[in-house]
Amino acid sequence: MTLFLMIICIILIGIIGLMVVEIRRINRELRYINSHDTNAEVTTNTGWPLFSKLAQAVNYSLNKTRTARIKQIDQEKQIKQMLTNLTHDIRTPLTVAIGYIQLLDKQRHDDQNKKEYQRIENNLMEVNYYLHYLMDFNLLQEKNSQLSISEVNISETLEKELFDYYDDLTAKGLQVAIDIRPNVTIRTDKTLLERVFQNLISNILKYADKQVTISLQEKDENHFEIVFKNQTPAVFKLDSKLTDRFVTADASRTNQSVGLGLDIVRSLVTTLGGKFSVNSEDDQYVAVLTFRYKELQS
Repeated sequence: MTLFLMIICIILIGIIGLMVVEIRRINRELRYINSHDTNAEVTTNTGWPLFSKLAQAVNYSLNKTRTARIKQIDQEKQIKQMLTNLTHDIRTPLTVAIGYIQLLDKQRHDDQNKKEYQRIENNLMEVNYYLHYLMDFNLLQEKNSQLSISEVNISETLEKELFDYYDDLTAKGLQVAIDIRPNVTIRTDKTLLERVFQNLISNILKYADKQVTISLQEKDENHFEIVFKNQTPAVFKLDSKLTDRFVTADASRTNQSVGLGLDIVRSLVTTLGGKFSVNSEDDQYVAVLTFRYKELQS
């Protein structure tokens, strides 16, 4: 009897051992599947019905999860495409409306409707601002998956953007001092970099008063800095939280638009491997972009 019990115990221990080994192997396969982009399924090395049913149940769950993920990705692509189409469809009539109201404003011969014209234009420009924010947000989502890296002359790119905005800067009566070190060249995504410059220059046009300084200089042997500095009326308080998405210094919509614009700039600069900071010095608003001379890899 004792011998029989010993044999039974040995058999049970062997069976339990085999079960433990199989469970560990299935667990390893699951860990691999969950940490890799693969369509692999869990397998079993035994003919035991228990493990066969377990493998089938696990694979059923894996396939449902994959199907749901593919569906979600497709839906996200459709939503992104819809947003892109909508922003472009809205942009054309909005641009036309802004042009007409500016033309009517110039053609008026008295001040009777001055405030009404100004109010309409301000509201149209506000819509245009948020539309550009949405377009930049969509661009950022696309670029997060694949940057278009090329050799970019940062100095020439910044100079070109400033030249494109020259008439607007002059019309606002801003005194612009430019100090750009020539031929600073790195490999980066030119489209994103241009949007950074355009956003910051637009910010200057919206909030600057009198003096503006824009510089591109070496910070140290590994880094260079691009600094946008301008006088601004004390209409908002700058702090570190202002670059956080949807965070505002107070309840005013003006501060909200500042926060959204700076958040996009921060996201764009971070995607390009740089750093972005804003601060205030007396009546000066200062935005600093810091990049490494080390090139981004394709």
